[in-house]
Amino acid sequence: MARIKVRFKINQGRHGAPMAKLGKISEQAERFLRSLAADCDIESQAGEWLAVHFDNGSVSYDAEFQGDVPPGAAQIFTRNLEFLADFDPATEGLNAAIKPATALEYARIGSIIDPDEEIGLGIYAPDALESRAPRWRAITYRKSVALKREIETPVPSHGSVQGILHAWFKEAREPYFQLRELSTDTIVKVIYSSALYADVAKAVQQRTTMLMVSGSMLFDRSTRLAIELRADRIDPITMLSTAEFEEFFGSAPDYVAEMDADETWANG
Repeated sequence: MARIKVRFKINQGRHGAPMAKLGKISEQAERFLRSLAADCDIESQAGEWLAVHFDNGSVSYDAEFQGDVPPGAAQIFTRNLEFLADFDPATEGLNAAIKPATALEYARIGSIIDPDEEIGLGIYAPDALESRAPRWRAITYRKSVALKREIETPVPSHGSVQGILHAWFKEAREPYFQLRELSTDTIVKVIYSSALYADVAKAVQQRTTMLMVSGSMLFDRSTRLAIELRADRIDPITMLSTAEFEEFFGSAPDYVAEMDADETWANG
């Protein structure tokens, strides 16, 4: 088994560090490390990352995970950490191994510091935590803000969502309603034109009316969920009653799905 840890050097070139800033950076660093560990299939809970091996002067310490980690997962963790440390949002895109939400947590570390500051990030080789010095990178305000802006900029698309009308704001400058999306239970802001007013008003009359709404959409990169939709079309979805739902089963008694020999054996 292997161990993983990362070294942070805060307020470099200065004496100590303001306690309020130190607390914010440490809390955000732990959120990032837990998120990165999860991307590498390493389970970690709050309190399992400890700050150890402090140095005087500018504040420097190791953030060390207290659990044992499979060597392969430790190597992936280190590789992904190096990727984020060297990442340039102006010239490249994120890799598939790191979730946008994790990259956003990383960017938030650098957005806490002043524009003329940087945080030293020491990356240890997972197979030589005690015998080698870390490889140093810098978390800068400029790169962090650029990465944060890149991830927080919604992705435009076109599609549909379905759900229940949650709230209606018909007197807003741009009238809209909130749709509680069926599969994720998230709230999507739906902006509609005056031509669709009657469709929205009709949907409000029945509390459980399901809607299928289509149009131009904005997706949150970090959560990969729709956050806003400018509706082109609003269609009610007819829900089956309990009796209709029960009648569905047994409605085709002679239907038998075709299965190959392997599926027949697997199902006994």
